[in-house]
Parts: sequence; C-alpha cells; structure tokens
Amino acid sequence: MSKRALLVGINNFRPGINKLRGCVNDTAEMKELLKTYFGFQDTDIKVLRNAQATGQGIRDGLTWLLSDYTGRDVRVFHFSSHGTQVDDQSGDEWECKDEVIVPYDHDWDKPFRDDDLRAIFDPIPPEVNFTFIADCCHSGSIQKGLWDSGIKFTPRYLTPPPEIMDRIDKKVAKRDAEADTWAATQLAEMLQNTPKNLWAVKMQEYLGLLRGRFQQNKYAVVPAERHVLLAACEDRQTAADTRLEGAYRGAFTWALGKAIREANGDLTYDELISRAGANLLKHEQKPQLECPAQLRKLKVLAPLA
Repeated sequence: MSKRALLVGINNFRPGINKLRGCVNDTAEMKELLKTYFGFQDTDIKVLRNAQATGQGIRDGLTWLLSDYTGRDVRVFHFSSHGTQVDDQSGDEWECKDEVIVPYDHDWDKPFRDDDLRAIFDPIPPEVNFTFIADCCHSGSIQKGLWDSGIKFTPRYLTPPPEIMDRIDKKVAKRDAEADTWAATQLAEMLQNTPKNLWAVKMQEYLGLLRGRFQQNKYAVVPAERHVLLAACEDRQTAADTRLEGAYRGAFTWALGKAIREANGDLTYDELISRAGANLLKHEQKPQLECPAQLRKLKVLAPLA
C-alpha cells in the first residue's frame, strides 16, 4: 500500500487575474495534516505553488500522483485557487456550463475543464482511495464583498469574460427551446386523455414532469462518481479566501483542519464534512461531500476494504 498527495496552491497568477492570499498557506496546512494525522512522509507529498502550478505542471503532477500503484493505495489531490465556469462543449451539462479550475497560466480559450479532470481520474484503479479536495468556487452566481455576518473575504471565483457568458446564455436558450418543443409534443399526447375541465391543473403538473424527464433522458450520461470529492461550497455559493487565526487561508481548508485536529484524525468522511460545515456556519458556505454511499462511512484517507 502506498500513499501520495499532490497539493496545489495559487495566490499569484499571470497578469489579468485577481490575486488571492490564502492558497499557499493552504498547501502548508494540508501538508502538516497529512504528515501528523495520516502517516504521509515528505517524499509522499508534492507541492506546486504559484508559477509552478501551470496547467501542464498540474497535469504532470497528477501523472505522478496517479501512478506506481501497489494495491489498496491512498491518493489525495488538494487544489486551492480560483474556480470558474465556461460554456459546455461536450453537451453533457444541463446548465450548459463546465466547471473549471484556474491554474497559474489560465487561458480562457483552453480552460482546464471538469471533463479534463474526469478523463484523468477515470483510469484510477477501483481499489484506490482517491480523494479530491477542492477549495475553490464553482459558483453559478458571482458574489463579492461582505457576507451578512461581517466577515471580509475574497471569493475564489474568476468571473468569465462577457463573450463566454454570452455563449452560455445562448446555449441555455437553445436548450430551453429544445426542451419546450419536446415537452409540447409529449404534453399534447397526455392531454388527449385528460378531461378539459382539468387541463389547467394537469398542464402545470405535466410540464414539470416532462421537463424533468427531458433533462434525465438527454443529460444523464455522466457515469456515477466512484471517488471522494470534498468541495468547499454548493454550486451557487462562493468559497472564501479570508483571514483566520492570524493568517490568510481558505475557509474550507481551515475548517477541515480544525475538524481533523479536534478528532485527532479519527473520523469518517461523513463526520468530517459535518464538522467542517459546522465550522463554516459564519461563512455562509456549505461544503459538499460527493462519493459512493459506502465510502461515506470510511475513515478519512484510509485504504479501501
């Protein structure tokens, strides 16, 4: 059994991208947690910071991370930077957007898409516990400034340029028109057997049913996830880059570290996300755990049974 971790933290980017403050500190925090509580050695951990974390640098790091398996291995990818969105190119997203991680040399014409990550992750052997910790924002809404709680932070979200937002809007409009055309045909068939005095009630009921059916039929093409994703926030929330305990850091990485230290590293993924969420109540971001049901009760970063 072997252990490896790739830790990426980017505060400074090529010109034109807003700087962050806590991402490099996040890599130091995560490295200490891995060594103290989960048995990782310095040689098991590769850290990419700022200009080291280009798109190609991250790909090369992932090649190192996801190799040399020995059986029941543990692999960790921690990414602390901006997140953003671009228009979906593969046609597999209902929202017509691909989530994107932002490397040091981010290029809007060649973004690092979730589809790219999926292609990298898919070959991971089934006996490997692979955990992806994403302390960045994949939000569909753009929020800046202050939370109601008064905590000042920088959102880890890179605003797409107008031309990309325009492409997304056009694809959403096309999707809706396609869905409405399909639903109208199905609705006409359904209403043939509905008394006319119930049409108003049934029409709303049927439209909701049909829209959901269209979405499922056309977009349920992404295979079920078989790895562990710990995400900083919901799709429509921002991830905070803020000052905590005297240093700038990602609120999510800080919340994970607090939970791990309090439990001396002995907790399940379910317990970790629950405690991290409690630690983030003042930050109004709700961290997410996505993984197969049987992994929710697995001890954090433990080998698979």
